[in-house]
Amino acid sequence: MRSSPVDTVKSLFQFFGAGNMPAVLGLLADDVVWSGGKFDNDVPAHVERRGRGEVPKFFEGVAREQDFHRFEPARFFCDGNDVVALVHEEFTFRRSGKRVALDVLHYFTVNADGRVARYRSYYDTSHYVAAYRG
Repeated sequence: MRSSPVDTVKSLFQFFGAGNMPAVLGLLADDVVWSGGKFDNDVPAHVERRGRGEVPKFFEGVAREQDFHRFEPARFFCDGNDVVALVHEEFTFRRSGKRVALDVLHYFTVNADGRVARYRSYYDTSHYVAAYRG
């Protein structure tokens, strides 16, 4: 029996928090579309990635650019195969030294195989980019 979409997303967050990237990638569909919510190069890590093999570039960029102080999934909302997680994030951008605290909506679509087929985050991009630039 496959996990529910919410359980899949909760597992992804648990694996991410434990630094288990192979397990995170194992929860993704081969043709996953992964987007950090930016569609330009203002914050390089957050551009859209396509395919499981490209997603590590997102996480490598985040690890290179940000020092996390808090990453706390607070609420999960599910409608069919779509899951939205409300996550409180606090981090410092390494390049600017600016600390950011914001709530982010992480939107996932889980396919019939129980793997994440799509991810997109929604947040205050103007605040984010201003802190990144310093």
